[in-house]
Amino acid sequence: MVDDDPSALALMCEIAEDAGWQCRGFTRPRALNARLETHPPDVLILDDDLPDGSGGDLARELREDPSTAEMPVVVCTGAQPMRRAEITSWAPVVGVEELERFLDAAARKLGGGADHRAAG
Repeated sequence: MVDDDPSALALMCEIAEDAGWQCRGFTRPRALNARLETHPPDVLILDDDLPDGSGGDLARELREDPSTAEMPVVVCTGAQPMRRAEITSWAPVVGVEELERFLDAAARKLGGGADHRAAG
């Protein structure tokens, strides 16, 4: 998960862990990018409004890269409706209240079980 707000990151990791996922949190996309090359996550959850980039734009880049195009990615944001509509071209957009449903669906798609990683 990537969110520059430590309290939001902690909340999202708690939601993921309660749903049976292991969670690795990052406050900057650059730190995540280094990790993606060596330990790609089963699911990636991004905030859109980050100080050194946009989670929505990162989702677009991941979709365009054949090595990450199939990775389940969701953008969890409170962005304005026009930005949310733009992001949905690359990844689903959810609010925090919808995150658990997304993780449950991702677990089913990946074959179930609680041994998945949310990020990292």
